[in-house]
Amino acid sequence: MENSQRLGGMLPNTPLADISLKPRVLIADDSRIVRATLIKHIQGMFEFREALDGEQAWETLLLDPNIRVLITDLTMPKLDGYGLLERIRGSKISRIRDMPVVVVSGSDEQQERDRAKAAGATDLITKGIGTAQLLSRLDILSKLVNTQREYERSLEALVNNSQTDPVIQLSSPYALQTQAEAMLTYAMRHNKNFVLLNMCVGFKRAGLEAAVAPPPTGVVNAIGQLLQGTVRQTDSVAKTGDAEFTLATSSINFDSARNFAERLCHAIASANLIKEEQISILASCGLVSLCEHMVEGSATAPTLNALWDIAHRRGALGLQRSHSGVISAEEEKAFRQNSAL
Repeated sequence: MENSQRLGGMLPNTPLADISLKPRVLIADDSRIVRATLIKHIQGMFEFREALDGEQAWETLLLDPNIRVLITDLTMPKLDGYGLLERIRGSKISRIRDMPVVVVSGSDEQQERDRAKAAGATDLITKGIGTAQLLSRLDILSKLVNTQREYERSLEALVNNSQTDPVIQLSSPYALQTQAEAMLTYAMRHNKNFVLLNMCVGFKRAGLEAAVAPPPTGVVNAIGQLLQGTVRQTDSVAKTGDAEFTLATSSINFDSARNFAERLCHAIASANLIKEEQISILASCGLVSLCEHMVEGSATAPTLNALWDIAHRRGALGLQRSHSGVISAEEEKAFRQNSAL
């Protein structure tokens, strides 16, 4: 195993089997001073690799599967940060496509931040960030990667190890509705949030852009088992369609619910659940929350049926658009606008 000193240098031939207890971070910046400053911040808690430009960073990502997070500058020779982000988010390799990317910027201009976010940046930091704040952000992002990969392995094990279709012990749709009604009532009385997630799953064959088919029963049931084992005891999840699950949760903020849903969607889409290369799995999660409607200043509180319809509509919309990920009000608006063009 390579020691941390050697891992800090540029090692294109680092063995792929190298595994460390410390998460590995790739730092891409053409400034030696910036790289040295970032290394000083993270050394001890993280392993690190360095890249002098976007092209070198891209080749390092391809060669080293143990990199958990990328920190990149936007202005670099050969391939800038935007081009690197485009390659990463368009990669056919799931570990690269879903990798958290932290953009380092010397500017506080909102236009630059918006462009980086639109290109796929997970987080943005300034070059003067403090050690504690940087370590906290990297720790959170690296743990999210580990959680998603645990989900993937759990799904693969559930599908591959079952001799027959697994039996899932989920709430019935009626029980879910009853519990969700109680959650919503409590949330409105106590000024808490309430969230509905509608997970729609489908198989898509390459070359057939509009055709999305339901997955085999064993795969659907394995996803149900994963959901059942993931949610809190106070939450409720039910199978509400042939390849559809609905989850109700309360006392959770919108960002936490969204992050949870994103990890599940990526895990389902990335898990090795089918051997045929021409078929990919889609996982679209329609998300709606009570706080979304209260912010809009609705004169009347939304009913559970109204929220349920919105979550279902958004989940189905994502599947129709072959989109794996969360569909909230923001994504739904963008899809509708693109359709109108």
